[in-house]
Amino acid sequence: MAGREEAESRELLRLMVGPWLAEAVAAAVRLGVVDRLGAGPAGAGELAGALDLDPESLGRLLRLLTALGLLEEERPDRFRLAPTGELLHSDHPSSMRDLALLYRSDFFISAWRGLSEAVRTGEQAFAAVHGRDVYTYLDEHPGDAGLFDAGMAVGGSFAEGLPDAYDFAAESRVADIGGGDGSLLAELLRRHPRMHGLLQERPQVLAGARERLAPYVDEGRCTLLDGDFRDSVPAEADVYLLCRVLHNWDDDSCARILANCAAAMSPRSRLLIVERIIPDGRHPWLSRAFDVHMMVMTSGRERTAGEYEALLRPVGLRTQELRELSAEMRVLVAAPV
Repeated sequence: MAGREEAESRELLRLMVGPWLAEAVAAAVRLGVVDRLGAGPAGAGELAGALDLDPESLGRLLRLLTALGLLEEERPDRFRLAPTGELLHSDHPSSMRDLALLYRSDFFISAWRGLSEAVRTGEQAFAAVHGRDVYTYLDEHPGDAGLFDAGMAVGGSFAEGLPDAYDFAAESRVADIGGGDGSLLAELLRRHPRMHGLLQERPQVLAGARERLAPYVDEGRCTLLDGDFRDSVPAEADVYLLCRVLHNWDDDSCARILANCAAAMSPRSRLLIVERIIPDGRHPWLSRAFDVHMMVMTSGRERTAGEYEALLRPVGLRTQELRELSAEMRVLVAAPV
C-alpha cells in the first residue's frame, strides 16, 4: 500500500473505531479508574484490587488509555492521569465526566443508530427509535433525565466565557430563557451584585435550578418562572439569553420563540443567542457534528449567521455583532430594528 493510501486508510480506521475509544473512556469513568488515579499513580494490580476489577483486563484498558493520551506510564505498569485525563476526574473544576457518560448512554447510542433511516426519510431519529420526542422520553425516564441534565451542565461550561465576552455591568435585569440548571445565570449574578436575574424553564428542570439559585432567590435578586418560551417570555428585561436553546428547534418554532422575545423587549433590550453559529461558507467539524447530532435527537439544527439573521429579521430584530467563545461557540448579539 502506497504511503499516502496507507495514511488515508489509517485515518479512516481512526474514524470507524471512534465508538470503541469513546466506550473505553466511559468505562474508565464508570469503573472508578479515573477518580482512583486522581489520588495518585498506581499499577494495574493495585487498581484492580481497590476497585474489584480483573487485573489483566484492566491492564489492557490502561494501555489503550495511555495510547490515547489520557494516561501516562511513569514506569512499566504504573500509571497516572495525563492533563487530558484529568478533565474526566469528578473533582476537576472543568470536569467532562458526565458528558463522557451521557454520550455513551444507551438512549443516546440507540438514537444514533437511527441516523441512516433519518437521512432516508427526513424523520427525527430519536422519535423513530424511542417512539416519542426526547423531552417526553426524559419526563418518563428520570434516571436518563438526570444523566442528561448532568451532561448538559458540562456542555454549558463551554459558554462560561460569556460573562467576559459581553459587558453585563450596566444591565440591571437579565432573563435567561430556557436556562437549564441556572449555572450561567448564577455566575452572572455572582459577578454583578446589582443585577436581578430571571430564569424561565420547564417545571422538571426548575428543581435543579432552584437549588443552584437559592441564595439569589433568598436575596430577592432572582425569580424562577415555570413556563414554555414558545408561548411567551417575561417582559422588559435589559438582556435576554437564549443559550443552546434555538438549536433544539425547527425554524417555525425558532420564529415563535424569537417573536416572543421581540415582543417582550424594549428598544434598548438586547438578545444574546449563544450557539455553535457556523461561519457562512465554512464547515468546522465540531459544529457540523453537532448539527447532525441535533438531527438525530431533535427537530433542530446548528445554523449559520446568515440563517439566524433570516429568522431575526421577520420578527423585527437584527444582528448587531458576533463574538467568539471556546469550542466553536459564538455569541450573536441582536437588537430591535
